[in-house]
Amino acid sequence: MKLLVVPKKREKIDKYIKCGCDGLIIGLKDMSVNFDVKLTVEEISNLTKKYPNLEIFVSMNKNFYNDELERVENCLCELEKISIKGVLFYDLSILYLRNKRHLNLDLVWNQTHMVTNYNTCNYYHDLGVNYAFLSTEITLEEINEIKSKTDMKLLAFAYGYPIMAHSRRTLLTNHYVIHNQIYNNEVCTIYDDSNRFFVKEDSAGTTFLNSEFVNGTCLVTNSAVDYIVFSDELVQEDIAEKLIPLVKELFTNREERVVGQIEDLIGNNTNFFFKKTIFMVKKNDK
Repeated sequence: MKLLVVPKKREKIDKYIKCGCDGLIIGLKDMSVNFDVKLTVEEISNLTKKYPNLEIFVSMNKNFYNDELERVENCLCELEKISIKGVLFYDLSILYLRNKRHLNLDLVWNQTHMVTNYNTCNYYHDLGVNYAFLSTEITLEEINEIKSKTDMKLLAFAYGYPIMAHSRRTLLTNHYVIHNQIYNNEVCTIYDDSNRFFVKEDSAGTTFLNSEFVNGTCLVTNSAVDYIVFSDELVQEDIAEKLIPLVKELFTNREERVVGQIEDLIGNNTNFFFKKTIFMVKKNDK
């Protein structure tokens, strides 16, 4: 098991590596959504040279329009030339173009809330996809079932504020325009009954995040996923720098002391790890 970090600031990358993370998930500039750190291919190449033992995954998780596909193909060809671990994809054009060009690139199926079962994992694995980034809305039991029934290597979100939804629309800007105000790029808070969500907007659209910090220590102590992921989006820097070494210690030292230190730092919200999501299908409007 290894720890991947999604950094919110590029100047924090060096510090997080010193804290002990095994790798990073970096957004590719103009090709990714929900990433504060978006680097060019050249910048990613420089990072791989600076840290040759670091496992770097590059996210190209946008939905692409037809007129973007030539550029997408060129980016994939450039990424093949550098030492990255894999490319996260949402749009199936990535898989098509990788196979079309016979590129030596590992892919990570990253269709957010759709990565929920071993049958589809095995389908993509048969198409040459070696990794899957699991949905944040499935249980620990379901995660372990998927792991036991697929040959895919699995990534699972373990720590941070999980993304609930994303829209291409500039929803916050539109809201402020209606009220004759200007959106100043701040993170906003909205409420739905007793639930609270964080909302932010950038050039790629609007993102909604759960306001409760997820503690996925159970993934470390009770699962066999290959990578756990910590996103430091909206996380205080001192908390991030304390959490990374604690999680790495937990890999080899499962003592209650370490578990307790993590819980004292970030709380004990286990998200959906022990709570099944049940959808009721209405029949005849009843």
